[in-house]
Amino acid sequence: MTAFQTIFQSDLTWIILLPMLGAIALYVLPKSWARWTALIFASAVFLLTLLSWYRIQASGQGFGDLTHLRDAVNVPWIRFNAGNIQFNVDYFLGVDGLSLPLVILNGFLTVLAIIGGWKKTRARDYMALILFLEGGVMGVFMALDLFLFFLFWEIELAPMFLLIGIWGNEQIKHGVPGRIYSAWKFLLYTFFGSIFMLAGILLLYFNNAGLPGTTATASMTYFADPAHMVKGTIPFLGVTTSLQLVVFLLIFIAFAIKIPMFPFHTWLPDAHTDAPTEVSVLLAGVLLKMGAYGLIRICFTLFPQGVHDFSGWLAVIAIVNIIYGALICLVQKDMKKLIAYSSVSHMGIVLLGVAAAAGGGDLAFRQAALMGATVQLFSHGIISGLLFFCVGVIYDIAHTRDIAAFGGVAKRMPILGTVFVFAAMASAGLPGLAGFVAEYMVFTSSYKIWTVATIISVFTMILTAGYLLWMMKRVFFGDFNKKWDWLPDVSPREMIPLFSLAGLIVIVGIYPKFLIDVISPSLTHIMQLAVATIK
Repeated sequence: MTAFQTIFQSDLTWIILLPMLGAIALYVLPKSWARWTALIFASAVFLLTLLSWYRIQASGQGFGDLTHLRDAVNVPWIRFNAGNIQFNVDYFLGVDGLSLPLVILNGFLTVLAIIGGWKKTRARDYMALILFLEGGVMGVFMALDLFLFFLFWEIELAPMFLLIGIWGNEQIKHGVPGRIYSAWKFLLYTFFGSIFMLAGILLLYFNNAGLPGTTATASMTYFADPAHMVKGTIPFLGVTTSLQLVVFLLIFIAFAIKIPMFPFHTWLPDAHTDAPTEVSVLLAGVLLKMGAYGLIRICFTLFPQGVHDFSGWLAVIAIVNIIYGALICLVQKDMKKLIAYSSVSHMGIVLLGVAAAAGGGDLAFRQAALMGATVQLFSHGIISGLLFFCVGVIYDIAHTRDIAAFGGVAKRMPILGTVFVFAAMASAGLPGLAGFVAEYMVFTSSYKIWTVATIISVFTMILTAGYLLWMMKRVFFGDFNKKWDWLPDVSPREMIPLFSLAGLIVIVGIYPKFLIDVISPSLTHIMQLAVATIK
């Protein structure tokens, strides 16, 4: 079988390629078909991700880990010599228990985003960019060659930049329309982090390629082998330090910006505020998860000693993220900006879980903390997606997101009010809903490793309940503002994403075992590597 046949017989290739082909098809078919064409292609991709999950599940061998992939394709791609060093890049895609839930989440949210953006102007261009974004993000979650990972990391920048810059908010910011300001801010922040990521990958690659008896490769599976992990020291900022720590820090900067981690977070509230609703859903639901996924998949798996050496600082940064994000939510006047800052706080929980997993102490608690952080990626994706859809419904009708402008609108919008309160309770970590599962696992486990950090973080959950309940009261309850007597409730089309996400939040909250069983083998392997290599 030729390499070409191998590539195109893999379902993973088609998960990336189908949305790209869908984007092209939108310009071949009549413009009036654009919405349905986009929905058909997005639905096909989502069904393909579910088929991959079903096939692995039916095999009875578990969902595997980085070195035991249940679904993968790996063929040589780029080969050339640079001096005495051979430069090798492979077309290496694979899914395991860590990546597959995020691949499915991306497919699911893209379908809902297309339904939610059904009435957008310039629908052909809008839907094409949504599909192109989906393909790029799929590549990030499935690429297992570091250079291929970097390529897909950069590909997603273009569609997101255009989606914000063209369909975003026209309100003037710093002398230009908000959509222009926020699009450029997003691009520059992410591109800044990408420079450091590329520097870290090149340092890793050429250091390994220059060692006698080693293979010139950027394969993650190769560096996940303890025999091939980064070793040695390097002069860095005038100090001789661990090479693994330096490579980790360089690559981590890109992930920290995307998570977003304080103080690299300022692009996120602007991007959310000025982006269209469906773009905010994808931004919060899957793009932020790219950074946290990279932290676990690349940093903690390939550089466990480096993450361990930095774990104390990571715990401190996690506290800052959680506290700062919650405090600043208390003073927000815009519903969308409040939810954006709440994402900063909730992604701090992921950082705390990784910090606990990389620290010392009982292995069972460390693994549970990492499991909680990973479940948080999925649960926050669906909860934040639901919150942004709710804000989008009321904004599309009222054309304002100002909290003080409303009051008692649940009388006119009882379905939206009910779903919004439900989403807020899930975000606050109400037991029985998806948000509780991850937070409980992280906090109870990290308490054994970072006791003070965990206690401080747990008490900030009171702030989370405070700002969410405050927003609910002022917008949906209390004295009715007769200005909004004309407001209609949720339309049947808008109910589809709202009820779909609400149902999934309940399923994960009541029966998280199905998700944990998928993730567990991959995280067990990561923790075994960490225990074997951390000194």
